[in-house]
Amino acid sequence: MRKLASLLPVMALMSCVAFASPSLAAPDERLPDAIKTSGVLVLGTTSSIGLPWTGIKEGTSDVYVGVEPDLAAEIAKRLGLKLEVNNLGFDSLIPSLEANRINIIMSDMLDTPVRQKKVDFVDHIMGGSAMLQKANSEQKIASLDDVCGLKASALRGSMESLSISAQSEKCVADGKPAIDVQLFPDTNAQITALTSSRTDVAMSDLIYVGMLASKQPEQFRMVGEPFNFGPCGIAVPKGSPLGPLIAETLDTMIADGTYAEIMERNGFIQQSHVTKAVINGGASQ
Repeated sequence: MRKLASLLPVMALMSCVAFASPSLAAPDERLPDAIKTSGVLVLGTTSSIGLPWTGIKEGTSDVYVGVEPDLAAEIAKRLGLKLEVNNLGFDSLIPSLEANRINIIMSDMLDTPVRQKKVDFVDHIMGGSAMLQKANSEQKIASLDDVCGLKASALRGSMESLSISAQSEKCVADGKPAIDVQLFPDTNAQITALTSSRTDVAMSDLIYVGMLASKQPEQFRMVGEPFNFGPCGIAVPKGSPLGPLIAETLDTMIADGTYAEIMERNGFIQQSHVTKAVINGGASQ
């Protein structure tokens, strides 16, 4: 996933829920005035990304589960704030942050130089992209070059969508057929297209793909080598004091073991952990 949010403010159905703590400290004095006054940290995320990142608890409509709601709730508590979650379409996340409708974004978003022009990131998880096929697929894919001429899918606005487009151009330049690029609004639609053989290969989040292939080996297999490996970040408004404040808070969580406990509880391997919160650490492209 690691989406490259578009500038079009097309918003999906939004739901909000606030997580209250009975023993909140007073809001941190270094918080922006509007957040300090409200006592609420408003998180923007996209539940359709699914677990282990963000999902909605089965049988509910507004109980958010996954590593990012868990990390966000702990960060908010340590800042003396309640957490409110807004469930948005991925492409609307950065526009919503720029319009001050949300305070932070945590949605499996890769920290890239392109996005850094609009937001600041506090890098909190190492992520990447991978390719997923049906277990019984006859197509043999060992690398991105093997996708030429196939039907390949990604989420709209995702880093994978950019990777498919770039690879398709490379295919044509090498004298091979272009990729039939298929873009979907959410992961469920993407995986449904794969299982129904309307797509040959799905490109998505490395951790999600690995989890799906591991849990359902009779249905799926991860193929090729991971790509787009880099830090995923908590996005905050450009130049906001929230960036350094959240980085400091995350570092305390790393130091006291809370960060590792949350990561491991949600199934994130050690290689995906960060040892220090870095602001705008995404590599130049």
